Amino acid sequence: MTRTFQRSQSGLSLVELMIAITLSLLLIAGVLQIFLSSKQTYSTNNALSRVQESGRFAMDFLTYDIRNAGYKGQCMGEPNNMLDTSDNLFDLNDPIQGWNNSAPSHLSGQSVVANTDVLLLKLATGLGDFIADGGNTTGQPNLDVDQAKSGSNGTGIPAGTITLVSDALGCDIFQNTADNSANVLQQSGGNVTPGNKNPPGGPNKEYWSHAYTGEMEILTLQNAIYYIQNNNGRPPSLARRRLQVSGTTSGFIAEELVEGVQDMQITYGIAGIDKQVTNYVDASAVTNWDNVASVRIELLVVSADTNVVPENQVVAFNGSNVTVSNRRLAQVFSTTIGIRNRLP
Repeated sequence: MTRTFQRSQSGLSLVELMIAITLSLLLIAGVLQIFLSSKQTYSTNNALSRVQESGRFAMDFLTYDIRNAGYKGQCMGEPNNMLDTSDNLFDLNDPIQGWNNSAPSHLSGQSVVANTDVLLLKLATGLGDFIADGGNTTGQPNLDVDQAKSGSNGTGIPAGTITLVSDALGCDIFQNTADNSANVLQQSGGNVTPGNKNPPGGPNKEYWSHAYTGEMEILTLQNAIYYIQNNNGRPPSLARRRLQVSGTTSGFIAEELVEGVQDMQITYGIAGIDKQVTNYVDASAVTNWDNVASVRIELLVVSADTNVVPENQVVAFNGSNVTVSNRRLAQVFSTTIGIRNRLP
């Protein structure tokens, strides 16, 4: 009778160990590949979302001001400028102006990205309609508001603000010296510029182009210069400088609006006598800015994060191919905006 004995395994052979290690490595490699692929997909999608968000925000900022460039309320003619200055930033005669691949003196000291366009926009914005007091005359520096009929507690216009008041008969630009809680607008001691109806100190000095005695619109003068700003260690940004007046002094406030805008190129639609746009040209080819009826903007927006795409992108921008460095994700945004005050 033959007896058999069962032996318990006391270890693994070298071959079995090598097979187990190989299978484990293959399994780990597969898991790592799935993880890295998911991480890359997440990074790309996140970068794409941020680029699209940045592009939309940048276009919103530009579109609003371009569409309303030159707005001056109910006034159909040129505003009567009562300011004692010749600086064209304080009027609405040239509400839009651009520079092609260069920067104007207004951006002196700012880090502007080379070979990008710059755009200056001026418009009047305000709180709405008010009812003027029936006793207002052109010979007094105060312009009273009928609080009861207007339903307001003050004009809301701070002292020192460059203000435009308009109705169907005309409009005036001046510096308001009354407080925002007052139901009155006031010129600074009758700050009448020589060359208006009567010179300062004359016996029949007039502070306003006409008497405001009915419905009127009170607005404030706004102007902004849009440009692409260099950022040390970060992608460039869409930025703007706004003119701010305080008392007798004025200065610019620099604002970074949207990060990741690498380039901005602008062309301008030139309208003929029939107010129809016939062609688009860059700023250097515009001979009369009064003929600009629309603006075409192209933005190149890149992601803040690097290494989010497999290789450097090559995108078509402004008629040529542009290579985006550091494997950033890029997208081009373009739109055409009509200037409402100049449309047929």
